[in-house]
Amino acid sequence: MRKLLIAYDGSDNSKRALQYVIDLARDTGMTPQIHVVNVQQEPIIYGEYVTAAMIDELNSGLMSQARSVLDEAVAVLQAGGLSCETHALQGNVAEQVSDAVKRLGCDTVVMGTRGLGSFTGLVLGSVANRVIHEVSVPVLLVK
Repeated sequence: MRKLLIAYDGSDNSKRALQYVIDLARDTGMTPQIHVVNVQQEPIIYGEYVTAAMIDELNSGLMSQARSVLDEAVAVLQAGGLSCETHALQGNVAEQVSDAVKRLGCDTVVMGTRGLGSFTGLVLGSVANRVIHEVSVPVLLVK
């Protein structure tokens, strides 16, 4: 059985990556074990006055956003007849994906070529590029 990690951020490319996995499972008859991760970048805080409560509130908001994005992915996969486990993470995206691959024992990463970043002119997003170099398993990029 394949153990797939889908890096999902809600972008159009990541939505196509979900659909690719659904189509692959249907066409091959395999039932992969799927882990969907959403990684929220830690906020960069400037200024001299930042309380622990402010940081906790920011982190809570980020994790709430991650859960919302993951719920969307779960609904799409379930509509396609697949089940999954979700993981809301925080930190550097490429590092968190690499750590999740190792921790969960995944044998393939599936993700979009570009996410929700601001550099829309790039053909291959910087996050996808970093993931390719960070992980020790094959990475399937979906345009």
